[in-house]
Amino acid sequence: MNPTLIIDGDYFCYRSASASECEVDFSEDLTLVMGDFAEARRIFKQEMKNFRQRFDTDKLLITWTDSSNFRKSIDSDYKGNRRRRKPAGYLKLKQWAMSTWKSVMKPGLEADDVMGILATKGDIKNFVLISPDKDMLQIPCRIYNLKEEFTQTPEAAERKLWEQCLTGDSTDGYAGAKGCGPKGAAKILDNCKDLDIWPTVVETYKKAGQSEEDALRNLRLARILQFEDWDADKQTPILIDPYERTPLPRD
Repeated sequence: MNPTLIIDGDYFCYRSASASECEVDFSEDLTLVMGDFAEARRIFKQEMKNFRQRFDTDKLLITWTDSSNFRKSIDSDYKGNRRRRKPAGYLKLKQWAMSTWKSVMKPGLEADDVMGILATKGDIKNFVLISPDKDMLQIPCRIYNLKEEFTQTPEAAERKLWEQCLTGDSTDGYAGAKGCGPKGAAKILDNCKDLDIWPTVVETYKKAGQSEEDALRNLRLARILQFEDWDADKQTPILIDPYERTPLPRD
């Protein structure tokens, strides 16, 4: 069976709009940045065509980020470090893409969360997540990150969540346990096999002069939502409870 491609629309929309920007010298003292909408559409359509050819399928499902973000209610500074403007014509291109391709956007969620929910709901049996974002490694499924295609195991996906909680994510503007980088996180997680991971994470934060509240906030910022984290009736996220996730599973 040909797979359904679940695609991060934000990423490819941004990339297409950015690639189609141009500078126009309006006067000796004024240079304008303009977006070539026709070129942006061409680039976006070519990206989608490339995926269809690679996976021999016409079944595309594109996910998008809503204008509001539930993580802001967890930490008002979430992604506060992203001051760079969107490329010229980005919103126009996004509106065109959403009206042209089968798309999904959920209130308060980022495209990553929508991808995670769709991938774990169970309705789509044969699919590939397409995104270069390392956060998608939290989702146990078939992934194409634009460099390689692989299947992320449930064990590796769970480990990725805790790694993100410990190290934080400078791209999204939140820090983890102070002084805990990827190597330190790996050592902590390696020593937590078959143990209750949450107390170890909290202990790591406290040793760094932080609190359990800091650890919980960062865990909830790091977590890419899956089907179990989404209340479909209320259309609201169900925030992760670390006391319900005990042993760190083995590969």
